[in-house]
Amino acid sequence: MSKAEHIKQDSHREALATLLYSIEQSEGWALVVGRAGSGKTQLMAELRGALGTDVTCVHLSAEDCPTPMDLFRRISEALALGGPCQYKARFLLDLREAIQEYRRRGQKILILIDSAQHWGPEMLREIELLGNEDQFSPRVLNIFLMARPEFLNTLEAMGATNLKQNLRRFRRLASPCDIKPPTGERRCGPRQDEGIDYFDNQAAKEMRRLAGAKIKAQRIHSQAQAEEPPAAVVAKSGLGGIATSFAPEPTVDWPDSQEEINALLDLVFGPTPPRA
Repeated sequence: MSKAEHIKQDSHREALATLLYSIEQSEGWALVVGRAGSGKTQLMAELRGALGTDVTCVHLSAEDCPTPMDLFRRISEALALGGPCQYKARFLLDLREAIQEYRRRGQKILILIDSAQHWGPEMLREIELLGNEDQFSPRVLNIFLMARPEFLNTLEAMGATNLKQNLRRFRRLASPCDIKPPTGERRCGPRQDEGIDYFDNQAAKEMRRLAGAKIKAQRIHSQAQAEEPPAAVVAKSGLGGIATSFAPEPTVDWPDSQEEINALLDLVFGPTPPRA
């Protein structure tokens, strides 16, 4: 077995263990990203096979749920919430009652969503609101997203959302072409607010890089506007002499200092709580 294959297997085992632990701890949310061939389909099959009888798994594909009502109907049918799902308000009421009943029985619900990269901000906000239906501890409703890495671009474009804060677990699956495991850096050891380590994998690192690119581009753009003489960035258009700005496009670069990375961690995940 090649080194790349060992890396892929190790990455796969770690992701499965992470997801099972998240279910056991009733953490609510998890995200796994991986390129084509990284084993997401196999991971989902093994996860479903490893779930206990106390977990009801609703396995969906984002491709089959292009609208919110498609998503609600699929969940309603899988959980046998009642008659045909025709209204969002009715679906949410039925879901709340189901969550309460599962809690009384000591059972859990897992909504496992494949190909989440096909969803845009609108659908992601709907799934975020869906997760808000269970705010008690331990959580009954767990939502796991499986996606290709470009899904992180959609998350970054949404700005600051509860969805980012709720994604308690991030894993990135290694693909056959990887030559080293996709591990993430740590900042002065793991951040342990609520017992959660946010910085244990490559997906979280990629999210910080995306945020870093955005913030750094904004900073460069602001500096360019402040330093450029007005006459050099204003030209006359051919339409009635209207002044038009032609400020140079900023060059995007990744964070290159620990200080900048620390600031971005606080931006993406919130300030680090003071240590005792």
